[in-house]
Amino acid sequence: MMPRLAAACALCVFACPGLAQPIEPGEERQIAELLPPEPGTRICFARDYDEAHLKAHPHQQVQSIGFRLAYFSHDPDEYYPKGQRNYYFDLRTVMRDSGREISAGGECVPSPDGTNISCGVDCDGGGVLIRRAAGRGKLLVDLEATGRIRMSEGCDDEAGIDLEPGVDDKIFLLSEVPAGSCPPYEDW
Repeated sequence: MMPRLAAACALCVFACPGLAQPIEPGEERQIAELLPPEPGTRICFARDYDEAHLKAHPHQQVQSIGFRLAYFSHDPDEYYPKGQRNYYFDLRTVMRDSGREISAGGECVPSPDGTNISCGVDCDGGGVLIRRAAGRGKLLVDLEATGRIRMSEGCDDEAGIDLEPGVDDKIFLLSEVPAGSCPPYEDW
């Protein structure tokens, strides 16, 4: 995975009964095609844009991007007697002009129409849609469909930014990275 994005970091969104979006077994639909609902499974995708690409797309803000998805099964509790099952994501980008690494995290759920997977940040933080792209090991991260995602340099960063679709920042085509480069959920 990209050197700047490979560093493990704590996921800024923690599951809590009031905010979590659990997925009932058998309701995973297209998200299960991307990542089987088995505790501990994860998958990572990334892309570094080279100078030629960035020169051809002068308005592109994102220099590199990484997306991680993990399935996690929580122990039963008073709110979820059978246990809670969630898909968590982590999105990291390095911004072209500043070299600033920003990130967002949250949960993903299958869309009702079966075409996309919606990944959102709590507290109206926006999100992205993801879907498999044509070709093995490819993923599309669609920022245009959602309008924005709130990103920051860390959980306590109040100077976060809304990454919004621009002329050259609408849909990103990422490639799957080797499993060994994709840290387990517990190490995020």
